Amino acid sequence: MPFAISGNISQIRKDAIRSFSKKFGIILSQGQVKRQQYTLLQNALRSKKDMITDLAALKRTELLSLVFLITQFGDIEADEVPSDYTFLRENPYVLEWQKNSFMIPLEVMEFLATEKIFKEQKYLFALIPQLPMREKKAWIRWMEVDFDGKNEWPLNHELHSQCRKLQIPFQGKSFITETEFNIEQLWRPGKNKIVDWFYKGLTPFYYAMQELSRVEKDPFFVHIIETIRAGKFILKKEPEKLRQKTKYKLVATVEGQTPQLRKKVYTWEKEKEHEKIHLFSDLYNENLREDNQIQVE
Repeated sequence: MPFAISGNISQIRKDAIRSFSKKFGIILSQGQVKRQQYTLLQNALRSKKDMITDLAALKRTELLSLVFLITQFGDIEADEVPSDYTFLRENPYVLEWQKNSFMIPLEVMEFLATEKIFKEQKYLFALIPQLPMREKKAWIRWMEVDFDGKNEWPLNHELHSQCRKLQIPFQGKSFITETEFNIEQLWRPGKNKIVDWFYKGLTPFYYAMQELSRVEKDPFFVHIIETIRAGKFILKKEPEKLRQKTKYKLVATVEGQTPQLRKKVYTWEKEKEHEKIHLFSDLYNENLREDNQIQVE
């Protein structure tokens, strides 16, 4: 998975850091503390006031390559990239952190996730931050991940990371052809006690799905529940209407419809697989965020 540049410069090729820094007009060095590195990156990203214009300025091949990298959960190996999407080295948002290993750093992923275009086109990485905190916590528990991060962005990254693992066996395929549907089309109110807990506001949706997964026997519904757990479909609140109760739908994510190609597993990923917070997601620990002063807007 992608990791944060802040605090991890020693893991990245020096020439790659120099090139990446130059594209944003900043200087990043190993001698800086995490807070300083993070602030420099955030300020550089925030200075890009018009993301649409910025993306439109990219060559078509570079833009398509960036979008492809996003569908691969933010990182890929050069030998796994289809020929149409190999234009990554000159992209300002992409870092070749090791030779032939490309990623979108977590700081950049966070920034892109705030952009309307990625939310509207239903990219998983941009929709996860929109979920209520109680839903995120229920989802990560359903994934059986012991996560105790104190801030919301690390939880977003962990959910994103776990979804990639769960989606790999699907290879972008599903029995479900619809791109979105109302939850009530699947589970009518009053017909399923477990989902009714969610309708009544007693439990988060992902908790209800976890409980339902333990008792559901119908193969089609089992498949639906599995796709929800893997993030191939994600919960989304319907626009509120006057004098009508809040409704929710499930929408298909772009990443969930894309086969995941990366086969290589790094040593640090294996070492940190069972730990509560991954090494390269440790951007928000106490050393970096004193009194939670740095916030992502």
